[in-house]
Amino acid sequence: MTFVHDGPEGLLIKAIPEQFPVIKVNACSNEGSLLATYAAAKSISGDIYYVEDDYLHLPHSIKLIALALPSLGLVTGYDHEDRYVRDDDLSFGKEKICFELASQHHWRTAESTTCTFAISEAMRSKVQPFADKFKLVDRALFRKLYKKGIRLWTPIPGLVTHVDTALAPGFDWAAFNEEMARHRNKKTTN
Repeated sequence: MTFVHDGPEGLLIKAIPEQFPVIKVNACSNEGSLLATYAAAKSISGDIYYVEDDYLHLPHSIKLIALALPSLGLVTGYDHEDRYVRDDDLSFGKEKICFELASQHHWRTAESTTCTFAISEAMRSKVQPFADKFKLVDRALFRKLYKKGIRLWTPIPGLVTHVDTALAPGFDWAAFNEEMARHRNKKTTN
């Protein structure tokens, strides 16, 4: 696994385990960082997981995403609130639900997500050119992929959440974040 870090060094880069390589970029903008990450990914083989810096992950979420990826192809760990409140999704009323055996988790199709998503190695050649073209316009990206017959899968309940006002439903993310903060504080005082 390789991490791409944009911006000043601080808590985020310190959270990356030391055994993993880090590619440092200095774009200091959402789009610049995303494009630098896409460029770095071109030299990396295998499955790829693009993650924005404002997401909380449950302890085993990355493992579960990786386990589901070979059979599902294009996934996000974020069960976006929009999928429950919008009625203008292209996939509205056409969602599929499955129990994916390797991850032992329920997954559903979704029209779109944010720029935090994973692509299997087998799907990269189909998905990455569109990701490069649409850049930060994430909903348009996933709608285009949907029209091309490429489905995005999201776990139920979510394994990660965007830390904005639309937290993934079905989990107490505030309590989880507080517990993680206590754990970090405990490590720094020891």
